[in-house]
Amino acid sequence: MNASGFVNPVVVVVVFAVFAALLYIYSINQSAVKGLQIRKIEKEISQMKKENESLKIKEAELKSLYKIEQFSKDLNMSEAAEVTFLDESNPLALHSAAKEKIR
Repeated sequence: MNASGFVNPVVVVVVFAVFAALLYIYSINQSAVKGLQIRKIEKEISQMKKENESLKIKEAELKSLYKIEQFSKDLNMSEAAEVTFLDESNPLALHSAAKEKIR
């Protein structure tokens, strides 16, 4: 403070300049941190896309007719000699005695 009770204008300018410089450094630092986070996430996305493609290929291989036939042989499965289809007119499963009561 000078004799008249006011703050020296040079001091005000210096304090303001220091504050502005610190604010600028902080904002640049935050931008750099966000940029690094974005790069890291982009790498993760790229890696997940590659893994997804690999899994799609594996899924297609496992769904192939050759693999299904191979799995059925490994499990000792065989073709059915006779196929029987169920009547879907009555969707409830009833015991034979209960069926006679309904009729």
